[in-house]
Amino acid sequence: MRSLIKLLKKNNLTTSSCESFTGGMFSSLITNYKNSSKYFKGGFCCYSDNFKIEVLGIDEKIIKKYSAVSEQTLNQMLIKTQVLLKSDIVFGFTGYAPPTSVDESLKGLSYIGFRYKDKNYITKFCITDNMSRKKYKLLAINKVINDFLIYLK
Repeated sequence: MRSLIKLLKKNNLTTSSCESFTGGMFSSLITNYKNSSKYFKGGFCCYSDNFKIEVLGIDEKIIKKYSAVSEQTLNQMLIKTQVLLKSDIVFGFTGYAPPTSVDESLKGLSYIGFRYKDKNYITKFCITDNMSRKKYKLLAINKVINDFLIYLK
């Protein structure tokens, strides 16, 4: 997170988030830093399908066709968040953090990504190892931040 904040400050960029399985953890981590309001515009904890549809404005047909845990849904989450919060970068997360009661084949399946300017960068993120939800969330957050930092190099 420290490297991300340094880059945001250096380049005068703003960021925001749309979080499902991370439950606001990204927002919590970034706001642990002094003066974070200068570069962090805010975030949505869009845990339920209803929130995704009613607040973010994601087309219900996308969720019904592909599910809330899909590249297509995250794509819309990123776009809608950028429009609503007017930030340069949006970080987004949707998935099944372990342990989960969903179909065993979906355990640990997530989609994580970021939107920078007018383009989305989404990665399928899947770890089926037994671990705490907190550890899984931190791994996903660190992965998407690292992906973004590598992208900008």
